[in-house]
Amino acid sequence: MLHIPAAHTVFNKEELFDAMASLYKMGTPLKSRFVSNGLNDTYEVETSAGKFILRIYKHSWRTETDIRFELDLLMHLKDCGMPVSYPIPRRDGEWITELSAPEGLRYAVLFTFAPGIGKSDVKTSRSYGRAVANLHHAMDRYIPRHKRFELDARHLLDEPLQQLRPFLQHRPHDLKLVDEISGRLRKRLEPVANGAYDWGVCHGDLHGWNVFHTEDGGLTHFDFDCCGLGWRSYDLSVFLWDRVHGKEDRFEDECWDAFIEAYLAERPLSEQDIAVIPLFVAVRQLWLIGLHTGRSSVWGAWQDDAYFNGKLKFLSAWADAHQL
Repeated sequence: MLHIPAAHTVFNKEELFDAMASLYKMGTPLKSRFVSNGLNDTYEVETSAGKFILRIYKHSWRTETDIRFELDLLMHLKDCGMPVSYPIPRRDGEWITELSAPEGLRYAVLFTFAPGIGKSDVKTSRSYGRAVANLHHAMDRYIPRHKRFELDARHLLDEPLQQLRPFLQHRPHDLKLVDEISGRLRKRLEPVANGAYDWGVCHGDLHGWNVFHTEDGGLTHFDFDCCGLGWRSYDLSVFLWDRVHGKEDRFEDECWDAFIEAYLAERPLSEQDIAVIPLFVAVRQLWLIGLHTGRSSVWGAWQDDAYFNGKLKFLSAWADAHQL
């Protein structure tokens, strides 16, 4: 019999929540489902006390101190009155549960349930823009107590490039294209790192689908797994990137216009911070490709020629349109 080490384990959800119920004041589990195998594993559980979300961080994805930064930030935002899905402590007051998996140590955290659904239209984009501005206002008052990686050029550009370049060895023309564009982006980022731009705690993944909207106009932010200190222009660019990526020639978008107008009405930015948003859209595209290729050992190596054709076509078109 062969013994092959596991790269990623999916836990039995019934046994998982039986164990969690003994650790948390969450009621008796009634129904559960494995929601997604994303950057982390997400489970939803309905109990006698209500609904909850359990996140199990993938092995070696986030350090314990990374996670504690995220959880501490969420409690700060909750205390500021921000509508966020926040962590629930165990009966003993601890936030994190360690799980032994075949691949190694993993961390689990229980979160409050975010009501509503994901929506993407002008109305919700406008309310989201206002909400993100208020989120940044509250983040301005946060003093980190735990170390965490920063959303800087190394994290957003250099590390992703290390992950994606091996996947383009059979496409030398595209490898050259990526190196040329990334080189120009890195050079453009040098003056942005001089401390004159808006820098602070960011959500890191504000693409518009990490928020649920309710019928009464309320919303709840969730999934701060990509948070950290970074450029606020990058944080905002992720929403624009989600609206335009995959397109090749039509980059105007009314939802983005509504989002940024509402944001600026609540939290003004300098002209230079606004001007670099298109730069960060290109950075985000390279970050995403690096994420997909870097996680291929867990998600599967579906980053084939068709994938790169589409992803690099947009990157090239966006860089040309904005003279990057």
